[in-house]
Amino acid sequence: MPLAPARVVLFAALLGAACTSAPVDAGKAASGPQPRAVEVAEARAAPHPRILTLSSTLAALEKVQVAARVEGPITEVKVDLGDRVAREQELAAIRPIDYRARVSELDASLAQAESDVKRLESLGGVATQEELERARTRLTGAKAQRSQASRQLGDTTVRAPFAGAIAARYVAPGTYVKPGTPLFDLVADDRLRLTVEVPERYAALVQVGTPATITLKDSLVGEPGEAGAKIAEGAGAAQAAITRVSPVVSPTTRTFTVEAVFSPAGSVLRPGMFTVASLSLGQEAGSVRVPRPAVFHVLGRDRVMRVEDGVAVAHDVELIAEENGDAIVLGLEPGSQVIVRGAALIAPGTPVAPTAAKDMPPGTGAEGQGAKDMPAGAGDNGAETKPAAAPAGPLVKDVSEKPGKSEGKAP
Repeated sequence: MPLAPARVVLFAALLGAACTSAPVDAGKAASGPQPRAVEVAEARAAPHPRILTLSSTLAALEKVQVAARVEGPITEVKVDLGDRVAREQELAAIRPIDYRARVSELDASLAQAESDVKRLESLGGVATQEELERARTRLTGAKAQRSQASRQLGDTTVRAPFAGAIAARYVAPGTYVKPGTPLFDLVADDRLRLTVEVPERYAALVQVGTPATITLKDSLVGEPGEAGAKIAEGAGAAQAAITRVSPVVSPTTRTFTVEAVFSPAGSVLRPGMFTVASLSLGQEAGSVRVPRPAVFHVLGRDRVMRVEDGVAVAHDVELIAEENGDAIVLGLEPGSQVIVRGAALIAPGTPVAPTAAKDMPPGTGAEGQGAKDMPAGAGDNGAETKPAAAPAGPLVKDVSEKPGKSEGKAP
């Protein structure tokens, strides 16, 4: 077989080449992926005011439906919608002629009864005790009937039970009314009542005297509960303090009721308005400050990427406010190193080579790198990510539950 030696030589050459290159390939495999260069910043302790933002509806401190007490036609209506009235001011009149006649009739009956009693008493022993008692009973009945008729005559003039404003008018001159017929709605709008349902986890923080800022929902920049939401300038907000706290928690809503009574002077607030109440709950001692681009949103949670032992580690936080390009967050230890640029694009466990971050120009970070176009899997092993909303301004804290967040972070 003339070809056998050639095949043996070729096989030996290939085996030698394989043995020579094997150590080189093994060295490359052992070295693993190269660390990814990232810029990091240090989380700094930043105590921050804790604000609880809740929606509510205002109500007048006093509201009553003024109704007719006697029967008859309306002869005069002296107030209308929006008019301000004083206590005991006349609002309307019901025809009094029949009631005046009744009073005159009972005046005569009363006078006769009084005369009978005096006559029997003057007779001494001639009149029997039984006759005298009957006369006195008739006198007592005549006085009661006269008093009732006098009250009904007075009720033909409808008066305001307290000072306030007319919220509705239901009758006009000529309307025939009966006892209980609604005539007006009267509200005392100089004092308003704010009622708020507070989540039970804030029971230790919301107490009598807790300050509250009340404004219209449309005057809020951002939605209630959004980090960074704030009251617009010139919104005419009213200041108040909690005056009553319910001692029980609803087993269905897991909330308890608090009330604040305040004066709306200087604001546009009126009874029935849908408002936002911002309760000041003191300082959030556990909060830290990081660059805003370091925080991104994934799977309904706020998150940062920490650098630990040269590896990127996903860390859930709670974004409570934004100030001057920084994010104020909870759940992160001061001194932690967080990735600043492109954190949402780095998968957990990626080796990184950190360097100190430079000044962050506008548009950098997750929200400036086209995060809305990220492919699935960026940032959370297959979870689609999106940038967190970033409304301007400090102070308003989220009151809604967020999946994966720990509770009990309030001071």
